[in-house]
Amino acid sequence: MRTINSFKNILFGLSGQFISVFMGFAVRTVFIYSLGIEYMGIDGLFSSILIMLSLANLGFDTAIIYSLYKPLAENDIQKIKALMNLYQKAYRIIGLIIFLLGMILFPFIPFLIKDGKIINHLNIIYFLFLVNSVLSYYFVYKQAIIIADQKTYIISKIHNYFIVFSNIIQILILLMTKNYILLLSFQVLIRIIENVYIVGKVHKLYPFLKGKNNVQLNKNDKKEFFKNLYSLFLYKVSGVVINGTDNIIIARYVGIIQVGMYSNYLLIISTLSTFISHVFYSLNSSVGNLVVTEEKEKKYFIFRVIHFANFWVYGLTTLLIWNLINPFIIIWLGKEFVFNKLILFSILLNFLTAGMQSASTTYRQTTGLFNKGKYRPIIAAVINIVLSLILVRIIGITGVFIGTVVSRLCTYFWYDPFIIYKYIFGKPVKRYFLRYAIYFTLIVLSIFITETIFLFSFSNLIFRTFSSLIIPNALFYIVFRKTKEFIYLKSVVNNVLGIGKRKILKKKSTSL
Repeated sequence: MRTINSFKNILFGLSGQFISVFMGFAVRTVFIYSLGIEYMGIDGLFSSILIMLSLANLGFDTAIIYSLYKPLAENDIQKIKALMNLYQKAYRIIGLIIFLLGMILFPFIPFLIKDGKIINHLNIIYFLFLVNSVLSYYFVYKQAIIIADQKTYIISKIHNYFIVFSNIIQILILLMTKNYILLLSFQVLIRIIENVYIVGKVHKLYPFLKGKNNVQLNKNDKKEFFKNLYSLFLYKVSGVVINGTDNIIIARYVGIIQVGMYSNYLLIISTLSTFISHVFYSLNSSVGNLVVTEEKEKKYFIFRVIHFANFWVYGLTTLLIWNLINPFIIIWLGKEFVFNKLILFSILLNFLTAGMQSASTTYRQTTGLFNKGKYRPIIAAVINIVLSLILVRIIGITGVFIGTVVSRLCTYFWYDPFIIYKYIFGKPVKRYFLRYAIYFTLIVLSIFITETIFLFSFSNLIFRTFSSLIIPNALFYIVFRKTKEFIYLKSVVNNVLGIGKRKILKKKSTSL
C-alpha cells in the first residue's frame, strides 16, 4: 500500500509539474514582454519577503504531519481531531501575525530596492502579495491530513486543474490590460477558490472533521508536540533565511533588474527542483509509515536507495542545466538576459548541494529527530547572511549564492546524516560520506566529459541535449548496474510499469 500511494503521489505530482512548466513559461514570456523585467524582479523580491514572513509558521505544518502518522496508522480518530483542532487555531493566529508583520514592513519597502523608483504603485503591489499569502493560512491547514495519509496525489490533481485555468486567465489579463495590479487581484481570488475546494474534498474524505471540533490533546501529547515544534522552528528560521534572503540582498546591493534576470533562471531551476522534489516529497508519508512499522535494516536499506536515486536525478539535472540553460535563455529571451558561467556555477552548486540533502531531510523529518542539534540551523542562518553580505560587495551576485552554499556545507551537510546514522541506523556515518564523494565525483566527471566534447565539436541545442542525457546515464549505469540499490530501484520501476507481469503473461501464452 505504501508503494502504491507513493507512486500515485509521484505520478500526479509530476503531471502537475509538466503542466506548471508549460503554463509557467507561457505566463513568464507574456509577463516580460507586457510589463518588463523590472516587474519580474519585483515579483521575485516580494515573494522572498513573504518567505521571510512565513517564519511565523514556526514549523507547525511539519510538526502536525509528523504527529499524524501514528494516529492515522492506528485509526485513532480522537487524536487526529485533537491535532487538527490545534493546527486550525495555530494557523489562524499565524495568519494574523504575518499580516501584522507585513504591515509593519510597509514603510521600509522602497528602501529594499536599489532602483525602486522605476516601479509604480509599489505599496499596492506589496499589499496584494501580502493578502494572497495571509489568506491561505485560513484554509491550508486542512491539507495536512491528506499529506500524512499518503494521499498527496489528491491535492496535486486538484491543483493541476486550477493551474491550467489560472494561467490562461493570467495570460489574457496581461495581453488585454497589461495591468499588474489586476493580475495580482485575480491571483488572490483564484487562491481562495482553490483552497475552499480542497477543504470540501477533505470533509468528504474525513467526515469526522466537519463541523465544530473542540477535542484537545492530553497534557503529555501536547508537551511532546511543542517540544518538537520548538526544534522545528529553529530549522524553519534557517530554511527561510537560506532560501529567502538571496533576492533581498541582490535587490539591495546589485539591482532589481538582476533580480528579474535571476528569476528567469530560478523559474527553470525551481521548476525542475519542484518537479524532482515531488518525487522525493511524495515518499515522506510512506517513509513515515515505514519508520513506525519496519525493522532497522529495512529503514537503512531504503535510505540508501533514496540517497542513490537522489544522486542520479539531481546529478543528471545539474548536468542538463549547466549545458542547456544559457542557450535556452538566449533563444527564449535574448543574450541580454544571460548570466556568465561563474554566476551559473554558483547557482548550480547551490541547487546540487541542496538537492543531495533530500534523503537526509526526509529521514530527519519522518523519524522525529527534531531536537538533535536544534541550534545548528541558527548557526547556518548567521553564516549565510554574514558571508552573503560580505561576498556580494566583493564578487557581486556570485557571492550571494556562495554564501548560501558554504552555510549549508558547514551545518546540514554533515550533521543531518550524522544523527540519522547514529540514532536510527546505529552505523558509522563514514559510509554515507564515502558514497557522497563517489556520487559527486561522477557528476563532476560527467560535466568535464560533456564540456570537452562541446569544446572540440559542433554543438547546437539538440546535440547538447542528446549528449547531456546519454553520457551521464551511461556512466552512472556502468558504475552502479550491479549494486543492490540499482537492482531494487529497477525492480520497483518494472513493477510499476507492469514489465514483470507482461513477461510472465508472455511466457504463459507461449506455453499454451
